[in-house]
Amino acid sequence: MKYPRLWSRLYNTPLAIGFDKLRVIEGVFRKHLDALHLDEPLAALSRSDTNGRSSYAVSGGGVAVIPVQGTLVQRSSGLDAESGLTSYASIGAQIREAMADTQVRAVLMEIDSPGGEVAGLFDLADTIYQVRSIKPVWAIANENAYSAAYAIASAAERLTLPRSAGVGSIGVVAMHMDQSARDAKQGYVYTPVFAGTRKIDGSEHFPLTPEAKSSLQSEVDRLYGLFVSTVARNRNVDASVVRATEAGWLNPQEAVATGFADGIATFAETLSELEKRAAPSVTTTGVRAAAHNVSQIRNPNMDNAQEADMNAAPEITSATEPENTSHDTAVNADALKAEGHRDGRVTERERIAAILNATEAEGRTDLARSLATETDLDAESAIKVLSSAPEQPKTGGLLNAAMATVDNPVVGSDTPENEEDTAVEAMTARALSTLGHKPNPNQGA
Repeated sequence: MKYPRLWSRLYNTPLAIGFDKLRVIEGVFRKHLDALHLDEPLAALSRSDTNGRSSYAVSGGGVAVIPVQGTLVQRSSGLDAESGLTSYASIGAQIREAMADTQVRAVLMEIDSPGGEVAGLFDLADTIYQVRSIKPVWAIANENAYSAAYAIASAAERLTLPRSAGVGSIGVVAMHMDQSARDAKQGYVYTPVFAGTRKIDGSEHFPLTPEAKSSLQSEVDRLYGLFVSTVARNRNVDASVVRATEAGWLNPQEAVATGFADGIATFAETLSELEKRAAPSVTTTGVRAAAHNVSQIRNPNMDNAQEADMNAAPEITSATEPENTSHDTAVNADALKAEGHRDGRVTERERIAAILNATEAEGRTDLARSLATETDLDAESAIKVLSSAPEQPKTGGLLNAAMATVDNPVVGSDTPENEEDTAVEAMTARALSTLGHKPNPNQGA
């Protein structure tokens, strides 16, 4: 038999794919059944490689755009890509890479797929559902997200689709190809020798027996239940609502009305909205000041615009505060503001200390410093990113030598505020002194 591996992945196995697309794939496959030579394969798949990794585009607003396109398979290397393939391994690798990438603030999955294999699908959906607590993960069905593709889309925090798009087909299908009549016409007689009465269930050289069909139906039903429960969890809807779709297709209005999508928008609109959502926020002067104290030595990964934004944050905040006409109200407001700033400084110092002093930060100090001072991630989320990131290469630069001589200040909720500031300033002064610089006495929180 030609293409034995592809045959085993197309027939007698449950698939989460639109039936029309399945017929197209089968048509492509059947063209080669009598071919004497394999067609020359297409160029390497554009969305994955043999290692399951692929680069992604990053927008100016720090959003990684990950494509989920074509027929979806567990692994794609070595298969003819005539019908268009994207592997779950490639998608998962890009998701994990984006979570650890300090230049990425959020992820947008751009989906245009009829679905694909069940194998590996639900593990990927679980991964996406879990990591969206680390960084925002959105999806857009641009233009279609059916079956397995919808399982992936549903795992995102937010799902949008343009006016002409569609989602759904939440179901499972399996096909058996009986070519016994074709074998007889060509003069082939297959005589299997086997042990175990179910060993040749589903063989294409014999009609499907009632027992084999019943067994295959049971597996389809089991996987359908897993599909339904996964979508119900992801979209926060009852399983009965998912089953009520009967694997049908939903247009944008139907999808939003029934809870299977969150809004109707173009790709550009969705990307712009996500960039705004993921943009660093300035809440109080105390938070930025605390972060600035710990990062007196300029991070080499921070560009001039980012540094200017951080330095200007206190002025922007104070400039946007409304004036109070009542003196008493102003006094009370100032007192509350001061208290809020103190609380903000304590909370931010605790967060920064937790990240910088985490075990996972060892060997990843640059990433830890970036996560602590350039993002709004809480300590738990930042530590998750550190644990999945590779260790940075060791270098012998002056900055590393300087920092190696300086202990991290002990910053905690039970340390007096003035002692915390003194410790941070002392650390900065020692590091700058090692580098041959004098600290600016006029610079402070």
